[in-house]
Amino acid sequence: MKSGNTCLFYIFAFLNFLLLIIALAVGGSGIYLWVVTHSINIFSISFMGAGVFILLLAVCSFCLRHSTFRLSIYCFILLILSSIMVAALVGFLVKREQVLDWASDHIKEEKDSEAWKEARERIEDNVDISKYILIATTAVTVLVLLFGMFYRCSVSSNKSDHYQTMRHQQRYDKVSGEIHTAQLRREEKQRLYAEKYGLSSVNNNQML
Repeated sequence: MKSGNTCLFYIFAFLNFLLLIIALAVGGSGIYLWVVTHSINIFSISFMGAGVFILLLAVCSFCLRHSTFRLSIYCFILLILSSIMVAALVGFLVKREQVLDWASDHIKEEKDSEAWKEARERIEDNVDISKYILIATTAVTVLVLLFGMFYRCSVSSNKSDHYQTMRHQQRYDKVSGEIHTAQLRREEKQRLYAEKYGLSSVNNNQML
């Protein structure tokens, strides 16, 4: 099977490797938030779920070198994921305080106690780290999407060129075969002609 541009594929694979590392960081942020708040909430579950999904997506990307169909599905999923992540990032930046308050409500410690304040500070630090991770994830996802589309185009182009080359080769083989067949027929006719008239000449000589 034909593959696309090698350079584009290596860039595509490298970006997916970065995406895989970032997916581990996203999942780790969700686990860390779960440990800090001592409870499972939508915020931590969302990060862990997103991390697992992106991780699986990044792993599957290494099996897409030759298939335009699978690359199309992959790019479509990335397009949806990128849109969701951009919307989440904008909401995250605009509603940062609301996110902090919402996450703080899940702290099991008594409010305004030292343990609660310490947990609140950890959440703030984790939210800021998560913000940067989300920015990096969004940027890398968009880059992977772009290079995935570029690579898909190169695969499609190479397959088209390969198909045209095969068509030309088939036509050449067909014409060559027809020429060869015509030559064989011509030689056969010449042989039959030579046998017929050569034999007649011999008979005439014998009669004389």
